[in-house]
Amino acid sequence: MFIKDFGYLKPTIDCGDHYEIPDLFREAYTTKAFMSKIKLPELTTNTAVLLAGGFNIHQSESRSEGSINPRYLGSVKPQPTSMIIKESTAYTLHQWIGSLNKPELVTYASINSNTCASSMHSIYEANQLLSLGVCDEVLIIAEEKTSSNTLRIFKEHRIDLLCGDGFAYILLSRKRPKKYLGYISNTKWVYEYNRNPFHTTVEGYAKITPQGQFNYIKPHGTGTPTNNAAEIELLNKKGTKFLFYKDKIGHTQGASALLELCLTLDNPSVKGEILCLASGLGGFYGSCVLHKS
Repeated sequence: MFIKDFGYLKPTIDCGDHYEIPDLFREAYTTKAFMSKIKLPELTTNTAVLLAGGFNIHQSESRSEGSINPRYLGSVKPQPTSMIIKESTAYTLHQWIGSLNKPELVTYASINSNTCASSMHSIYEANQLLSLGVCDEVLIIAEEKTSSNTLRIFKEHRIDLLCGDGFAYILLSRKRPKKYLGYISNTKWVYEYNRNPFHTTVEGYAKITPQGQFNYIKPHGTGTPTNNAAEIELLNKKGTKFLFYKDKIGHTQGASALLELCLTLDNPSVKGEILCLASGLGGFYGSCVLHKS
């Protein structure tokens, strides 16, 4: 899969329990806020659009600590709440497609909400779509807005995780574009059942780690003890340089795999073959190899 275009917004403001993107930390924290800051590439051929986001609760959420009560959805005016309305994610995808220059060229659309590995699953799905000839190009859009609900889940399970808001997109093509940015290969995806859904395992990472040596490895790098132990035990055998991002921007959850891949693409000092890993709550693991000259 050749990389035709990419872009991103990364958080830089440390708010204590999460990082925020400048000028986007406001009550109207919706998809339109991202749209005001980013311009998606123009479509020129039949294209699949994949939306990735961690918990499938995009613009239905606010950072307010209101009570979660379905009765607010009646005739009473809704109160500030972190209520989950998953249908809004489909509306979010519709908004993004509507913002494109030629939405009629979109012949396939899908949503990936495999928690923190969501955008890595989109990369895996993109490879399948292009290989099967379903489309000529794939546009992946990954957005993540840290909410009070997300922070509550991690706190309740004693997961010491610094979260972050994030946005990234990438346009992938079957054909090599005039401007060469790199390409992605070796996309892998597995699911482990009957494991602790909040832990990662060496076996899980081993299943999605290809053979051979790499110039760099970008681990999932959550920073939690169980995740670090599983990745280090496996990856230290590779004897390769590591790329870490979450200690600087927080864990951008569903957008993390794609956002960090874009940051790697934008780093002129990183070249060669880069193994990119991702994992997600519930037993999801994925990887790909980024080739960059």
